[in-house]
Amino acid sequence: MIRPVTAVLAVALALWAAPTRAQLVVVDPGNLSEAILIAQRTQAHLTELQAQYGTILRMAQGLGTLGRYRIPIIGATRHDLSRWTVAQRWLQGLNGGDPSGAGYTATTVPLERPTNLPATLGAVARRLLERQYATVEIADSVAMMGGHQVGALRGYHDQTATAVQALEDDVLNGLLRYHEMTAILDKVAAGELVGRRQDMAANQLLSHALEQLLARGKRQRDTEALSMNMQLTTWRDGRAVNAAMAQGTGQALRTWRQP
Repeated sequence: MIRPVTAVLAVALALWAAPTRAQLVVVDPGNLSEAILIAQRTQAHLTELQAQYGTILRMAQGLGTLGRYRIPIIGATRHDLSRWTVAQRWLQGLNGGDPSGAGYTATTVPLERPTNLPATLGAVARRLLERQYATVEIADSVAMMGGHQVGALRGYHDQTATAVQALEDDVLNGLLRYHEMTAILDKVAAGELVGRRQDMAANQLLSHALEQLLARGKRQRDTEALSMNMQLTTWRDGRAVNAAMAQGTGQALRTWRQP
């Protein structure tokens, strides 16, 4: 009996001294259920996106070819320089820009500088002359800037038309890679950018049109102010002027003798 007991004890000691290599798996039920819910939501979202993509494909196939939506570019009109030879300088500026105003100056009546003013000209009369002179200078400046802006925008139209044509080619392209989500977003962004550029150009033209109206309004206002001043002066000094004229005429008649 001694030998079997000894053998059992030896085996037990050997097992107790050997290192333990096996590990027990610990599972958290809460984390497991949360992971399962996340996977289910992800699968449902993927299924929804696939359904939406299928709907978009069916809609695209229903549209058919988009070539019928292609619109030709409207070219910017330009002045015929060979037809109007005398006004050619400024018309050339209206076609391509005239930043210095040389074309405008070459086709307008020159304005004399107020250098030789009468020595007896009073301060009030001098200020009135300067304001009338300023009206002509304002009209010249507004016309120069407006003409140059029109010419510059004619050249800008060609660049904008090229960008719009490229955008139209991408929108109407039949290849699938032009209609992926990122490609569509890029085309939307490009369209918005071109639209904002066109809005800026339109606002510049509107600002110059407003300047023309303001210059015309000042000219009309000055004319009406001169007429009103003459009327008020007549009412204020008319009686005295008439009396002085009558007195001077009577005195001249009384003292006149035939030579």
